[in-house]
Amino acid sequence: MRNLNLILFTALAAVTYANVQPHDISQNGAVKDGNHLRIDLNETSSVELMDKWLSQAFSGLMAAVASKKIAKMPAEHQNIVQQCSKDAKDVREHAKCLVKLLDAEKSGKLGRKQYQKVVKSPETIVLPENPKMLTKKDLEKAENAGAAENNENLEWIGSFGTARAKRSYKVVHRDSYALRSTDDVDGMTKLAKSLTNTVRAMKNKTERAEPWVEAVGRIKKLGEEAKREKKNREVMKKRLKQMIDNTPAEFVDPRKPVALKQAEMEDENNEIAKLMRKKEADEIRVPLKFLRKAVKTALMLGGQNVTDFDQKTLKMVSPRMMSIVPEQEDESLFNLLSPSLFSLHDEGEGIEKLTSLPHLLKKLDNHGQNAWMDFIVEAAGVSDEVTKTEKVFREKKEKELRGTDGVPLYFTKENATKILGNEEKSKIEVFEDLDKSYSEEQKKKLNDDGFAFLTEKQMERLYGKESPYKHTKALKKFKRLRDDPEKYIEKDIRALAEAEKFRVARRADIVSSPFILTPLTFASAPLSNTFIVLSPLVLSPITLSPAVLGPIILSPWVFVPLILSPRVLSPLIVNPLVFSPIILSPLVLHPLILVPGVFNPIILSPLVLSPLILSPQVFTPLILSPFALNPLILTPMVGSPLILSPFVLSPIILSPQALFAVVLSPYALSPLVESKLIAAEVVLSPSWLS
Repeated sequence: MRNLNLILFTALAAVTYANVQPHDISQNGAVKDGNHLRIDLNETSSVELMDKWLSQAFSGLMAAVASKKIAKMPAEHQNIVQQCSKDAKDVREHAKCLVKLLDAEKSGKLGRKQYQKVVKSPETIVLPENPKMLTKKDLEKAENAGAAENNENLEWIGSFGTARAKRSYKVVHRDSYALRSTDDVDGMTKLAKSLTNTVRAMKNKTERAEPWVEAVGRIKKLGEEAKREKKNREVMKKRLKQMIDNTPAEFVDPRKPVALKQAEMEDENNEIAKLMRKKEADEIRVPLKFLRKAVKTALMLGGQNVTDFDQKTLKMVSPRMMSIVPEQEDESLFNLLSPSLFSLHDEGEGIEKLTSLPHLLKKLDNHGQNAWMDFIVEAAGVSDEVTKTEKVFREKKEKELRGTDGVPLYFTKENATKILGNEEKSKIEVFEDLDKSYSEEQKKKLNDDGFAFLTEKQMERLYGKESPYKHTKALKKFKRLRDDPEKYIEKDIRALAEAEKFRVARRADIVSSPFILTPLTFASAPLSNTFIVLSPLVLSPITLSPAVLGPIILSPWVFVPLILSPRVLSPLIVNPLVFSPIILSPLVLHPLILVPGVFNPIILSPLVLSPLILSPQVFTPLILSPFALNPLILTPMVGSPLILSPFVLSPIILSPQALFAVVLSPYALSPLVESKLIAAEVVLSPSWLS
């Protein structure tokens, strides 16, 4: 396959692959180890996991590219590309879907939607350097471009606009100045401070008093954070859906659909709760409906517009007292005798601003105003409620990131250092520095497109001499790709689509890695083109895992059934088998050499060119398993009948058979050569040339 240069994803995956150190395992699954969970993987599982991660990384990048370009397509074409991506079975097929998208874009089929007219106003008017080249049209553009800027400095008198001149500052000269001291504070200010201290003493508060401005600022910050979180939640749901729709089912991170479903269920539960609250409110609002109708009738008689009045919220004789944020203009709200009075801010309009406490306290100096505002905020318990709300908000966020026992569901620098050592700490610090170095443009690209490109300085930090991920060759290559990197991504996607197959690298052989209680299901990849040496299998069934070129040497099997797992060119050599039946698993070119066995029935599993050599067997019957070119050589057998298993060209050579039977198994060209039969029967099994 062509050398791929996908920026960042390939490099990170390669670095991670290089640093994996798989361990031998005694059991498989999550194990509680102190304050963390440990999942032990053998070498095969580690390689398979890395293969999966790399495939997900490539598919993730391609899904991000598709999400960016697919927005320009009509809805029906979007569905075609998304369905193609969902049906893809591997990275190569996914890349082919992307190539169709890229080709359509190049051919101009992904232009603006039909009948959509885009009008773009230039931000800057560029005029020719030579004044003689100016045309009347150019001058009109220049005049119109500056009109908006000039209008900002106009003061209108009737229908005439006059430019406002900048006011000059008047300089005052004095012979001396008097500095204020604490004794100069007026009585009202002292009273406010005294009242504030009294309230704080009653609440047993000893910490620094929080100014009212800070309390109001915290409230605004909480409100903005709640809005931002709601917006981020919607963006996250949209992004997850796009990534899932544009990623093959094979490579979808299983956590993403779960997260999307969970988010949707939470939203549904919130909506249900709102509807229930609304229903309860409706039950007690029956008398209020008469009031609403009366108000509506009065307004109609007064000649006022009552359009959509029934859909509006009626606020009647319900003044807001000491509000902490300004009243928002809301067209869905009908306000009747419900002003905002004595607000703690000086914003808003009309009565709200005139009656606000900062406005009423303007007769006092700044110290007096702030002192009385501090008292009012403290007496009302605003700071305490803000602190409680912040605590609830913080605990909710922390709860989402921790397990039921309070253990974080993620690696922190502290626990990673404790578990994995200082080397892993240095790796985490590299990514901490990298995260802090992102520019606003990079953050925007990450949010909008799902990927961004590193600067040379960032690449130096990640792959340079001082980094634990030091990779000089990769660094040089990535620096060369800084010119139009998206072109290289497109080039590599096309290379993936044309490749015959996609693999990380040649699979390493599995050596000295026991499999205990480790079911191998759909494990064709790690069992093919791999030597398995000195790796016993115990209680580890192999199911739906065909294997090609996967010899197993010096690796005994104990209670390892082979089910629906054909094997080709995968001999077993010096490999004892105990209670390991072979069921619905044809063996082709699969010799068994020095493979003694006990209780290993072969059922519905044809054998071709799979001789048993020096492999004594006890209670290993062949049932409904025809075989050809499958001699038994120096392989004595006890209690191993052939039942409904025709065979041809399969002589039995120097292989005594005891308690042996051939039942309903015709055979041809399969003579007995120096092989004594003891207590043997042949029933309904004709033979030819044997």
